[in-house]
Amino acid sequence: MFFIDVAQIADDEWPKLAALLDEAETARAARFAFESDRRAYVAAHALLRASLSERAKWVAPAAWRFGATPHGKPFLLSPRTGLDVSLSHTRGMAAVAIASGRDVGVDVESFLKPRDALKVAERFFAPEEAAIVRAQSDPESQSEVFFAIWTLKEAVLKADGRGLAGGLDSFVVSLSPLAVSSGPDESYGVAQWRRAGFFVAAAARGGDATFRIEEARATALIRAGKSFEA
Repeated sequence: MFFIDVAQIADDEWPKLAALLDEAETARAARFAFESDRRAYVAAHALLRASLSERAKWVAPAAWRFGATPHGKPFLLSPRTGLDVSLSHTRGMAAVAIASGRDVGVDVESFLKPRDALKVAERFFAPEEAAIVRAQSDPESQSEVFFAIWTLKEAVLKADGRGLAGGLDSFVVSLSPLAVSSGPDESYGVAQWRRAGFFVAAAARGGDATFRIEEARATALIRAGKSFEA
């Protein structure tokens, strides 16, 4: 697990991070209407590429090729490494998860976003989860608990490749202890971190999992790309 605080990236570092992306990602980044969204996207994809190259040091960050499932889950086309990947970004923060031999998902959200948390929870969450949101004493607490649950659920849906099409109410997560209640043939390991107004959650299919989280710096990502320059 890696995350990067987008606000900590200097202006002169953005072109160098963007240089790690491929043509399709560069074109996608250019289509964002707002600079804050564009930067979060660039940070997430640069972070994924540089993090993969840290594990496979013979592959340049820009050389990785990705495909996507019908529900949008990315996967490695080449080189083939047996690694599963997931990435997430929101204004101000980006995160990626990389796992060997297991399906993995990650989600990051700001819990400071204005949202009618209870109304959304009652519409989309399982009844047990909506009850947890409802039990909070004020709107700020409801929003915080809502995003704690939301990020865990998104991470699970990303891990099994369904995305939101899988249905947010098709399984139940608990916050204390962190756990997922799903069908008899599915089990997940989950973890969650809180960083400066954001929740970052990760999930892996196949039961208990040990997650390690590291904060990345733009300088390290850029250095990963430069090590392949002639």
